[in-house]
Amino acid sequence: MSGTAFAQGSAPPATHSTATRPTVRVCVGDFPPYNSPRLPRMGPVLDLAQQAFQRAGYAMQAEFMPWARILKEGEEGRCLILGIWRNAARDQLFSYSAPLLEQELGFFVRRGEQPAVASPEALQRLRIGVERGSYLPEALRQPGLKLDPASALNTNLHKLAKERIDLAFGERAAGLYQLAREPELRARVQWLEPGLERKPTYLAFSHRHPEGEALRLAFDQAFQAMKQDGSYRRLLRAAQLTPLP
Repeated sequence: MSGTAFAQGSAPPATHSTATRPTVRVCVGDFPPYNSPRLPRMGPVLDLAQQAFQRAGYAMQAEFMPWARILKEGEEGRCLILGIWRNAARDQLFSYSAPLLEQELGFFVRRGEQPAVASPEALQRLRIGVERGSYLPEALRQPGLKLDPASALNTNLHKLAKERIDLAFGERAAGLYQLAREPELRARVQWLEPGLERKPTYLAFSHRHPEGEALRLAFDQAFQAMKQDGSYRRLLRAAQLTPLP
């Protein structure tokens, strides 16, 4: 595959010639403020991955697609997966880069409210908006909870503002990104401190990928160089994301 062949919605090629560089295909989800065709340079995490691969001598082709297709393509070794969380089942299929950053999961509430959420008994009294088919932490897998699924976090934020639910569960930066773009919604909804859980996110390499281990080693070496020279921290700080130590 040519280093200059990019599907619709994929990241732009490097500014310098990639004709002599092997191309790495990366599958990624539309998840602002981390990655999105609507963000500058397709988002800071994708930009980070592209810069690391450039340092390692590769061109990178990133393609946005639904998560189910990302997993299928990635498992079969047809692409690497950017922005994945680890679990026991995935650990049988993939090896991983060093963690790229952490994503924080928790609740959004109506502004000025501080509902009790520390115990299963307290949560059972509340209507909790969740994303259909998405990951739930242990606190939300308890029996007796009133879970109200919706297709997206933004839908739940609007339901929360209209008092149709009491909590909206989701990823902190993703929710704050939505609120920043809707001033009327932001006036009614806020993040509830503290969050429930932090999830490291990785670049995943299928065991079926013919060059998976070599790519992982090359990427990690370049990524560590970015951390050492400060470019990793500058990139994430510029996007108002928190870098790892």
